[in-house]
Amino acid sequence: MSWPRNLLFGSIRARLLLLMLGGLGTLMFALFLLLDFSIDKQIFGRLDATLLSRAHGVVVLLESHPRDDAWQELHELSPEYATGGHTDFVQIWDAAGSTLLSSASNAASNLQPPPAPVPANAPLFYDLRLPDGHRGRAVGLRFSMLGRADEAILVVAEEREQVDQLERHVHLALVIGVLGMGLLAALLSVLAVRGGLRPLLAFAADTGPDGAPRVEPLPVARMPSELKPFADTLNSAFARLQAALGRERRFARDVAHELRTPLAETRMAVELASRGAPSPEVLAGAIASIDRMQRCIDGLLALSRYEAGIDQAQVEPLELADLLRRSLAMAAGPAGKREVTITAQLPDECWVMSDPALLERIVDNLLLNAAEYAPAGSDVRMELASGDDGWNLRIGNAAPDLSPEDLARLGERFWRKSAAREASNHGGLGLALSGTLAGLLGLRLDFTLERAMLWASLGPLRPIALPEEPAS
Repeated sequence: MSWPRNLLFGSIRARLLLLMLGGLGTLMFALFLLLDFSIDKQIFGRLDATLLSRAHGVVVLLESHPRDDAWQELHELSPEYATGGHTDFVQIWDAAGSTLLSSASNAASNLQPPPAPVPANAPLFYDLRLPDGHRGRAVGLRFSMLGRADEAILVVAEEREQVDQLERHVHLALVIGVLGMGLLAALLSVLAVRGGLRPLLAFAADTGPDGAPRVEPLPVARMPSELKPFADTLNSAFARLQAALGRERRFARDVAHELRTPLAETRMAVELASRGAPSPEVLAGAIASIDRMQRCIDGLLALSRYEAGIDQAQVEPLELADLLRRSLAMAAGPAGKREVTITAQLPDECWVMSDPALLERIVDNLLLNAAEYAPAGSDVRMELASGDDGWNLRIGNAAPDLSPEDLARLGERFWRKSAAREASNHGGLGLALSGTLAGLLGLRLDFTLERAMLWASLGPLRPIALPEEPAS
């Protein structure tokens, strides 16, 4: 799915905002066009009405007075047509197109004649370039002059620079106003959508942190009516899930607790029986099996306590490089039995904030798992590197039998790649316990395959900035 489609159909907020902003934007654009058309019509309508009124006044003079008297009276009544004026112009043509009269403001230049024949009983409005080079607006009228048998064409023109400037100012004001209203509408849309979705966000927050099942039921009474059916259904599902998890944890804890004492007694009996026995190797194998069962039970107890929230992390400053060296020394024995070499790239000193006991248990489990399952005679590598978000630990071992599909199952309880690994000395809970402890510490535990090497990545560990020693 492309990102626009994913954005549109993957988010209610994005869909609502897109619809609201799209609708408001279309409405604002239509409003801009309507206002622009109406204002332009009013502005040029007033200009055309003024021109037509002046033209009628000139026609009345020329139809009722001799030409020269009428022309002189026109200049007296309307000084803007006199010499030196450059905003108002008058010119009259006969039917053959010859100039009969022109105002002094024309300065011996001619106005542009009408671009089309002037109707007999209607004005003709058109735009033109005035003698002074400015843009103008003109009206043409057909009339009969006193003392002439043929009709004449009168054109009254006026400069429109000021009108055009007013139009530009109006357009600018409209654009600014529409943009401002659009931004305000967008802000109000965001606030409206956020306010409308606030119950959903609160509903998501009420379901529990990180999707964890709630212990307390959702507060249905204060929810909107649209969300109450979902809340009731979730409350019922949470209650059933919580009960099932509680039964599972109690069962694992009770079984593990009840088996510890019998196993300890069995181990003691086998050890006593092995003294002076004719075949101590057989009893040694039984003791190894008992130890494996004991580790499995201890792992189940630890998982139950951490998952139930009985044990919590105790974060404090710790020297990570020293902790890793202790874990390397612990894993050297089991690795040496299989001729597995462990190499490490560690800084001299590395201070972080974490729980020493839990972090050491995670590292021990990862190292022992790598030493146990790496092919005999191969290498196990440990790398500690600093990144933008903190320190990141990587432990890798050769894993020729693993496939990328197996990575999702790493960390499952009692999962092993093949039946041949069932004879392992591990209880099958090391990686599961490590994942639980990493989550308790706020760390990520990820597994990747790189060139047949299985890498376990743990981090980021928050560094501590140590104060610098004063210069001597």
